[in-house]
This record gives sequence, C-alpha cells and structure tokens, in this order.
Amino acid sequence: MPKPLSEQFRNRSATQEFLFSASDDPTVSVRAAEISPSTFSERFTDLLDRQAFIDAVETRLTAAATLLVLAVDIETAVQDNDDDQAAMAAIAPLEQLCHTQDGIWGQIGRHRFACALADRSADEGDNLARQLLAAGQAMQQPPVIVGMALYPTLDETLGETVENAGKALDHGVFFGPGSVTRFDAVSLNISGDRLYQAGKVNTAMAEFKKGLRLDPADANLYNSLGVCHGVLEDYPNAFKAFDHAIRLAPDEVMAIYNKGYLLLRQGRHEAALACFLDVQSREPDIFEVIYHIGQAYMELDRADKARPFLEAAIRAKDRSGAAAALLGACLDKLGLTKEAIGAYKRTVKINPDDAEALSALGRLYRLRGESLDVAAVFCEQSVRLCPNNGLFRDRLGRVYLQQERLEEALAEFERAAALRYDSQDRIEETRARITAAKASVSRAAGAG
Repeated sequence: MPKPLSEQFRNRSATQEFLFSASDDPTVSVRAAEISPSTFSERFTDLLDRQAFIDAVETRLTAAATLLVLAVDIETAVQDNDDDQAAMAAIAPLEQLCHTQDGIWGQIGRHRFACALADRSADEGDNLARQLLAAGQAMQQPPVIVGMALYPTLDETLGETVENAGKALDHGVFFGPGSVTRFDAVSLNISGDRLYQAGKVNTAMAEFKKGLRLDPADANLYNSLGVCHGVLEDYPNAFKAFDHAIRLAPDEVMAIYNKGYLLLRQGRHEAALACFLDVQSREPDIFEVIYHIGQAYMELDRADKARPFLEAAIRAKDRSGAAAALLGACLDKLGLTKEAIGAYKRTVKINPDDAEALSALGRLYRLRGESLDVAAVFCEQSVRLCPNNGLFRDRLGRVYLQQERLEEALAEFERAAALRYDSQDRIEETRARITAAKASVSRAAGAG
C-alpha cells in the first residue's frame, strides 16, 4: 500500500524539481556490528565472496532450467552485538539449508548472504524461505530479512538473478525482519528510486522500464518514469507517463501533482493550477501542493486568490523561505506594504542571504518614504550578494536618489544599464539634477 501523501511529501522542499514518489523505500537505521569478511571465510571455508559467488553461479549452474537465489540480510539480527558470534549464528540456518539442498553460497554484501539452488520453483522457494526462518527461530536467533529471485525472469542472466535477490532484500526492508520478499516490479521501483536519488537517471529509467515489463499495470512505475523524463526535459514522454499512471490509478494523486509541476515549469499555469487544485481537494494542507497553488495564482496575476494558499503554506511549513518570499510578493501586489515587509523580514530571518527579499525590503521601505537609511542597507546587501543584477542596482540607485546621494545614485543606474536593465530615464533625471545642483552652487558662490 502506498504511503499517505503527507508521508511522501515530508521533508521535501518547494524548490525541488519533482517530488519522487512511490517506492515506499524505508531505511534500516541500526547500529550493526562491524564484521570482517575474513571472519566468515575462516569459519565457513566454502563461503564465496560476491564476485566468486556470481562467477560460480554463471559457470557451475548453466545447465539448470531454473535457478532460485535465496538471500538474507542479518543486519537487524546483529545490531546490538559487538562480537562475531552473533553474525555466525545468524547465518548458520542459511549455511545448513545450502548444504542440505546442494547449493552454492556466498557473501553478497556487508551483512548479506545468498544461496543459489538449481532447478527450484517459486513455490519451492517460498517453502525453503519459511524453513530458513523457522530454523532461525528454533535456534532462538533474532529474525532476518529474506529475499528471493528466480531464473528465468524476463531476459535476466544467472548472474543478474543474484543481483535481483539483493534488490528483493532492499524491498524486504519495508516489511522488516521475519519477512520473505520475492523480486518483483516493486523491487525494481525501489532500485530505480535509489539510482535516481544518486543522480543516475538513465540507469534508473532502465529499472523502471524493466519493472513495467514485469507489471504493465503498476502506476507507481509510470509515475517514476515520468519524473525521469521530466528531469531530462523530455516533456512529451513525461506527460505520457504521468497520464498513463493517472489512468491506471485515478485515486492516487502523486502523478497528478507531478504533472501539475511540469505544467507549471512550462508556463502552462491554468492547467497546472487545475492539477494542484485536484490534489488539494483530496489531500488538503500538504505544503507543496498549497504552495504551488499560490504560485500558480501569482503567475496568473491573481494575488487575491494566491494569498490564502500562501498563508496556509507558511502555517504548514513555517521555516519555508520560498513561501514567505512569495507571500511578500503577493501582499506587495495587493498594496499591503506593511504586511509585505513583515513577510520579507520573515524570509531574510530564515535565509539572511536571500538577495531578492533584501532588495524587495529596500524597495518597500523606500516607497513608504521613511527609514531610507534602512532601505539603503537592505539594497546594498542585495547588491553585495548579487552584483550583476541590474534590477537590484536600480533599486539601490533609487534609494540613493531619494537620499540626495546623486553621484552614487548615478553610478548605480549606470551599472544597472550596463547590465541591460532599463535605467535610462533615471540616468537622465539624475544627471539633470546633478547639473542643476552644480548650477545652484555656482549661483550661490557668485552671489556671495
């Protein structure tokens, strides 16, 4: 069962490109014993290392019509122990099963071990996995996680079947110790998710596509695939994948949200808003959703509609600088200068280096015609942070102009113009005022 949307969105940032749903991929946070590989090889002389195990499977079991790989993860079983005996005891049932079933076994990870058995069926695998857990229980050992993979599956090789057993273990972490998990489409979604998070987008896509070959009706896989296409800016295929996910699982909202976000990135604000409102009607008070509703309304120049959603976004996530800044822009648009200043102050409290918010604060203080020194400080900070932003320099120039710091104002307007910001009118005005001021000084000197 997929997580509630609130769980899927938790700890996400409004500035992330996509919210990657879907594999329900927990992590095991335990303090497991440090175990040297040599410890096992000394105790279990026929235990192969990872590569030797894969090589043995590919060379010694080539005549097998089917292959079963049973794998165990003993990490939780040894988490509270600091000696090797607990680890030895945890893998003893697998050793016994492998020997009695005439299999090959090896260590495939730090706390992971696997046994390969020729000519076994899926049902036999299920029975052997249950025997494995029962044997550990009879020895009064903490339960382990069991994963299993079968050959043939798709066009996977014998060696890849070993890899698939490891992916089944990753999947089994969700169910915890004492569980048996068979490699399937969800295992590939979890594997692809991890690859995506590691920045290996194309490899992740290959996993998702492989998963869809196992289960063409898995909406989560289509959503995940759509995310990858979106990140790669292959928008037609991204929308195709999201739409497929929505058709398969119309009650699931993550693909609708992701489609909306992609539409927002493309500037298709009305269509994006429709997606976000659809999600919000089913899952209210989710930060990312209500934030992007507010953002879409702002892009549509409907600040009055945006305001309640942006205020709700801040209530949902009071440390979001992005939401506070957008609320500041919204309130400014509504002519609520005092309230806008408060929102922007909140922004810079969260992120003191937000140059855009600092510049906006300086502008608003200038427009109020008071605290021009404060306005100058904010604008100067923004220019220090973003010296090549013409708008920020123009705003600083306007503050200087209002303070009668004409030469400094002219310098900022000219820098803004050099950065291709349209400050020409203010350049001419300031030059005229400088000329007038010099003439006034000259007349005063002549009169004296």
